[in-house]
Amino acid sequence: MKHLRSIDMSDGVRASAPGPASSSQARADTSRRILIVEDNAFVADQCESALAAAGYEVVAVVPTAEAAVEAASAQKPDLVLMDIYLAGPRDGVDAAVDIFEGRGIRSVFVSALFDRAIEDRARRAQPLGWLTKPFSDGKLVATVQSAITDMAARPGP
Repeated sequence: MKHLRSIDMSDGVRASAPGPASSSQARADTSRRILIVEDNAFVADQCESALAAAGYEVVAVVPTAEAAVEAASAQKPDLVLMDIYLAGPRDGVDAAVDIFEGRGIRSVFVSALFDRAIEDRARRAQPLGWLTKPFSDGKLVATVQSAITDMAARPGP
């Protein structure tokens, strides 16, 4: 299992850096870098722990749309786990569209509530999946794995 250590950043963003790992494990994780965008600390910790335990590299955990766009640019993840309803003036759909249009990085959307208007807005980000809260660790990992498999089968722009 890959161990992560959290690094506190001055703006409240938590970036995760890999701890000791074998070189073969580090190579295996190069296409499995995940950015978590979630403003609920408990849910963010649950996601980070479950994904790390499954062997994914969590590159950062951020609470706002603005921080998500910045982290995606700086960290260059392969996939974003994006909560829709975030603290701040912009929501996760806005951030996912910016990230996709600017960097070609796709998202899996997470929320307790989905409706047609959200799905219509989110279409511009070409989402790889939808995860309804509450969810189990197993459902989270399965959804992320499915998204990664989809990316390999149908690469984006």
